Amino acid sequence: MSVYDQVKQALQDIIAPQLAELRGELKAELGQVRSEIGELRGEIKSLHSEIRRLDARIDSLDEKIDALSEKVDVTAELRERLAAVEARLR
Repeated sequence: MSVYDQVKQALQDIIAPQLAELRGELKAELGQVRSEIGELRGEIKSLHSEIRRLDARIDSLDEKIDALSEKVDVTAELRERLAAVEARLR
């Protein structure tokens, strides 16, 4: 057996099994990473839904604030008118 053949055989005997083992470990890690990515995607979708729900609540609150603002404006106007009428009556 030549030196080349001996080195080749040694590499096959030593490195090939280690490469196969590493390949298996990498596949397992890749599977775990993919699983975690899937979980993260689910959490992100859930967060997006929650954000949309909060946006809707904020929009609703904005509408209520606008309505209250209009009422405050009307109340202020009515007070001014009432004060003017009271002033005329005195």
